[in-house]
Amino acid sequence: MAMQYDVKATAIAASATDSAICAGPSRVKGVVVSVPVAGGTFTIKNGAAGTTVFSFVAPAAAQAVNIVIPGEGIYCSNGSYATTAAGMTATVFYG
Repeated sequence: MAMQYDVKATAIAASATDSAICAGPSRVKGVVVSVPVAGGTFTIKNGAAGTTVFSFVAPAAAQAVNIVIPGEGIYCSNGSYATTAAGMTATVFYG
C-alpha cells in the first residue's frame, strides 16, 4: 500500500527569505504561487541555509500558478523553507 500521511498547508508572505514551511522533516506535495506583474523566482530549500531542491521562475504576468509535485513529493530531511520574490505569495502543501 502507498505511503499515507496528513497533508497540511502554510502561507508564505511576499518578499520572504527562508520562511519555514515545516521546521522538521517533510515532503512538499504542491504549491499555489500568486505571481506579481513583474514575475520573479520562488524557491524551496532543504534546511534554512541548505540546498535548493525546487525553483520556479515565474513569467512577468500577474497570475496564479498551481504546481503539483509528482510521486511522494520533494523530501526535505532538514525542514522545508521557502523564498519568494517581491509581491509574490505562495501556499505550500506538505506532509
